[in-house]
Amino acid sequence: MKIEDVKVITVLGAGGVMGQQIGMNTALAGRAHDYKVVMYDLRPEDMERIKAWAVKYLAGRVEKGRITQEEADKVFANISYSTDLEQAVKDADLVIEAVKEDLQIKRSVLGAASKLVKADTIIGTNSSNICSSKLADAVVNPQRLLNVHYFNPALVMKLVELVRNPYTNDETVETAKAFCLNTGKSPIT
Repeated sequence: MKIEDVKVITVLGAGGVMGQQIGMNTALAGRAHDYKVVMYDLRPEDMERIKAWAVKYLAGRVEKGRITQEEADKVFANISYSTDLEQAVKDADLVIEAVKEDLQIKRSVLGAASKLVKADTIIGTNSSNICSSKLADAVVNPQRLLNVHYFNPALVMKLVELVRNPYTNDETVETAKAFCLNTGKSPIT
């Protein structure tokens, strides 16, 4: 997948602090690229909480003069919410997983998602201490898997670590780098 083909980004584990910030950063900093962001988590109550947080966060950006109300409305419109994994990932060009730092949970979530995405969808894990090499055998196509590790707070910190596993192909890394740059980040491999 090339960067010009990346239009829909799904965040798995959007109910956590990192997930909601990664999703908001993608929609807000990537608004010039009109990225569509799907926020996925298991519980409907998390979706309501994330929506309320997004409204409040964007209102704060408008109040401080960082963006216009029109821009805030566009960003909010580009974010959708889902508790159905298949629905959340079916159109994704890039999936970023931000679930609990637990190897078995990550393997389960990424394995399930990898069976539902398009053949060329890039799959990233936001893990800070579980390398994608420990997840590679759990996904359908490990060539498109890598760590896409944001630092906390993801809306502020510029650095994003990209860590390849032994199977990750160059196109996946280059597309992930370009995506990070398109969303105001400074990627390092």
